[in-house]
Amino acid sequence: MRTELEEYFLNPPAGSAAARAVEFGTDLTLTLEHLRLTPEERIRKLDNFIKGVTDLKASVRVVDVTIADAEQHH
Repeated sequence: MRTELEEYFLNPPAGSAAARAVEFGTDLTLTLEHLRLTPEERIRKLDNFIKGVTDLKASVRVVDVTIADAEQHH
């Protein structure tokens, strides 16, 4: 990645969209982290995130069923 681009995100110029994003509370270091990745790495990271969300949803369903079952037997 170009040094100028990293510098822009790490120390955005006053009045720029990046500076407004920082003022709003956006962590631009995360943007930089993603820009350092290749497109393939970004897709892989997104796929892993989606799998994690899917696994989490499945585990919540199991817990909900287990709790509901336990409540029926009391």
